[in-house]
Amino acid sequence: MDGLGDWDKASWRKSKRSGSDGTGCVSLAASASYGAIRDTKNPRPTTILVSKSVLRGLLDEVKKGTFDLR
Repeated sequence: MDGLGDWDKASWRKSKRSGSDGTGCVSLAASASYGAIRDTKNPRPTTILVSKSVLRGLLDEVKKGTFDLR
């Protein structure tokens, strides 16, 4: 699985901080070269594929609170 491979079979992870109903949560998966992001409650039809370096950068910014709305 790489690039536009079969992401349905990927090992998807979601944040432990998300609500039990998955509200406002995204799931992440990774292959050797790519990262995939999707809406936990509505995994279809959209999965966003990015390079692993882009995903790593996004996660670093999330951890820093760059995107916090409060």
